[in-house]
Amino acid sequence: MSIENKEKPKLDYGYGYNETNSIAIIWEIDDVKSVRPDLTDDECMEVLGYVDRKHDASLGVCWETLECHCDHLFPEKEEANGN
Repeated sequence: MSIENKEKPKLDYGYGYNETNSIAIIWEIDDVKSVRPDLTDDECMEVLGYVDRKHDASLGVCWETLECHCDHLFPEKEEANGN
C-alpha cells in the first residue's frame, strides 16, 4: 500500500503574503455578533471595515475594539423605561 506525500496547499493572503512569510489574524461577522447580536451581517461588515481602516498596530484588535467601534457606528437605542 502506497502512501502519497500530499502537501497541504499554502494559505495565500494576497499581495505576496502567504503562510511562509506572514500571519493573518481573522475577525469575522460572528465575532462582531458576539458583542452586538442586534447588528445585521452588512452592519457587521461595516464594523469590520472600520476596524481595518482605523487599526492601530501598537494597540491591535481585541473584543473591546470591536465593541467600541460597534457602539460608535451603531449606538444602541435606549429603551423607554415607562417613567
